[in-house]
Amino acid sequence: MRRTPGATAPLVIAHRGASGRAPENTLAAYALAVEQRADMIEIDLHRTRDAAIVVIHDADLRGLGGRGEIADATLEEVRALDAGSGQRVPTLDEVLDRFGEQIAFNLELKSGSRGAYAGLERAAVEAVERRGLLARTLFSSFEDDILERLRDCAPAARIGVLVSRRAPDRWLARARAVAAEAVHLASSLLDAARVERAHAADLSVFVYTVDALAAMRRLIALGVDGLFTNFPDRMRALLDGTERGSPARRRGERRDEA
Repeated sequence: MRRTPGATAPLVIAHRGASGRAPENTLAAYALAVEQRADMIEIDLHRTRDAAIVVIHDADLRGLGGRGEIADATLEEVRALDAGSGQRVPTLDEVLDRFGEQIAFNLELKSGSRGAYAGLERAAVEAVERRGLLARTLFSSFEDDILERLRDCAPAARIGVLVSRRAPDRWLARARAVAAEAVHLASSLLDAARVERAHAADLSVFVYTVDALAAMRRLIALGVDGLFTNFPDRMRALLDGTERGSPARRRGERRDEA
């Protein structure tokens, strides 16, 4: 269901799950995000050599203690690695089967170092459609060609255009080109004028990645429609009016990435 910009309380979007408290992009992080009353979970999609869709942020496997790229590895090889605390890299099917009925998802479509993964857009859409989840799923990418292919294969797909500090311009034209419903902006790009301009174009404004309470308060005051955060419990407490100041473990805002 399409969100009306500025109409309701901002969404709590768990960035790679509740990744401030559990290993990112794991089933444990997603379960915790649900427990912490996130509204949506953002996850990152790549495709293995044998065409499985796996959920992990980076295109290479070094962060998991492996070698090479996901595009050159089989699902079995990826699953043999430790995603943190004994967790395994999940597949999109696993994630949707376990959590798809409990919470909405933002599926960010990634690419490898050699370019986009062949067929990823259609395969991701089909996985969502098989479970009847298309209306509550948001797809996003930094790459316009990925979003264009996604729109071509799924006219009804909900799309958010990711905008980074490295390419901050033309975000409105990019959103219009793929009939997007949202722009996902780096927190450093946010000001009242951009929020007003997006809302005037009927676009929701989601901001990444925001962990500090002071930053959350500032951005919410600007009228944004949602925040990506590694600490959904922190943002939920802020919205509920039950926050207790700055928690002892504060990460601050992450690098300019989603």
